[in-house]
Amino acid sequence: MNTETKLDQINRWMTLAANVGVLLGILFLVFELRQNTTASRAEAASNYQDTFSEVELFIARDAEFATLLVAGRNGDELSYVDQFRLTVFYGNVLRTWQNAHFQYEAGTLNKDLWLSIRTRFAGILSEDRGLLDHWSNHQSEFTPAFNKLVARLVEVDSAG
Repeated sequence: MNTETKLDQINRWMTLAANVGVLLGILFLVFELRQNTTASRAEAASNYQDTFSEVELFIARDAEFATLLVAGRNGDELSYVDQFRLTVFYGNVLRTWQNAHFQYEAGTLNKDLWLSIRTRFAGILSEDRGLLDHWSNHQSEFTPAFNKLVARLVEVDSAG
């Protein structure tokens, strides 16, 4: 075997080793992406739960606000200050629901979890006249996709 043939053979082995290295690198990246996707989904679910836990604890701890919220849910007459407080609260709650919807649409929120969230949201919309009125009057503040979701939920509830 001459020197040129040996160099050609070594070059082929080195090329093969480099290609195997690239392939292993790609497989490692796929594995890392899957791990990252799982972590992102878990974080999205945790963030959703943390946010709504804070809201629920706030309502449970503040009897005055809970009373105000019941009045808003029933569509009672409210003072300007109380209307403002509920407007801020309802806006925050709707943006939180919108974020959950966005996370689902982006694929970071598990479908089964989203379906339970959507069911809960539909129930709250059907019970809370103030929240529904707020959405009706402030739709321009929300994304078209979220507005379609709310409209479908309201339509389904009113149909029966």
